[in-house]
Amino acid sequence: MIFRTAAECAMRFLDGSFGLLFAVRFTPPDHTVGLLGCCVSDGTDTYWDDVCDGKSWLPVDPLLGSCLETDFGHAIHQEGDLWRLAFAIGALGQARWVLEIHTRTPPRDADCSALALFLRCFENQQLQWEYANLDTLTRLLNRKTFDDDFERLIAAAELAEQALKAPQERREQSPAITQPCWLGVVDIDHFKKINDNFGHLFGDEVLLRVADLMRQSFRSNDKLFRFGGEEFVIMLRNVAEDHVQNIFDRFRRAVERFDFPRVGRVACSVGFSRIDPRLSPAELLGRADEALYYSKEHGRNQVNGFDELIMSGKLRITTPAGQAQIQSDIDEIFL
Repeated sequence: MIFRTAAECAMRFLDGSFGLLFAVRFTPPDHTVGLLGCCVSDGTDTYWDDVCDGKSWLPVDPLLGSCLETDFGHAIHQEGDLWRLAFAIGALGQARWVLEIHTRTPPRDADCSALALFLRCFENQQLQWEYANLDTLTRLLNRKTFDDDFERLIAAAELAEQALKAPQERREQSPAITQPCWLGVVDIDHFKKINDNFGHLFGDEVLLRVADLMRQSFRSNDKLFRFGGEEFVIMLRNVAEDHVQNIFDRFRRAVERFDFPRVGRVACSVGFSRIDPRLSPAELLGRADEALYYSKEHGRNQVNGFDELIMSGKLRITTPAGQAQIQSDIDEIFL
């Protein structure tokens, strides 16, 4: 959202008709960029499209390259009656984003300098957010952010249930919102042996690479957390029940096939559960943990869902409240 806000403000300020926001990656000796999103203005409203994920890296064209050569720099290029402006968001050699704006209004130096200052403030705000909310090693969301995001996930699951009960014509207008939400827990198998055999430096490298594989395997709007040590948590919204197993297993296979530096092959175990808004956050997390423990106790390097384990009789609920809830769910499905 903060990227979208900054891009839309810049577009309005420069009377832009089209804007592009790029992520920047420096791989010596060159920079590359990946498209994150675009803004389009019709003169009245500004529309943002963030379907791009910034993972397709492209060479930097001369305009973008010029703005990256100075501290919070900007560059201008005229093509007929169209002006292309590029602004580096970040200090020299450390810029992480570039904003490109197309406008038919000749830009003034004072306006460009003012926008550069605004983008510097934007980056400072982003850095403060990252310091408070991201794990310092993996750059995934940290444990402190989990509770608030979990409450929002439960609210989304409740909304999906309400939408599913709505009249048919309302469901057809927004079919995706009726799909359930899910919580997955990931644990790297035999991680202690990795630290013992190769040292904590290579153990940290495994955590970094697993985090990268998570970003590649899941959608940009899925919530990815480092929960502590070698344990990770994933929150999925609006995913059909017949797809969720394959989604988590795709990630498991990506880890299994990856050649980790020095360490070689690494595996992970996964457990997941459907978000039932009638249950407490502790109960929901406990269900995903139960499925994870089953995966680890029955061979590791596998994915298991709580509901499927219960239905197949492989997992039993020992608490009376849990048994009553499971029986209620089964009755709802089959009666």
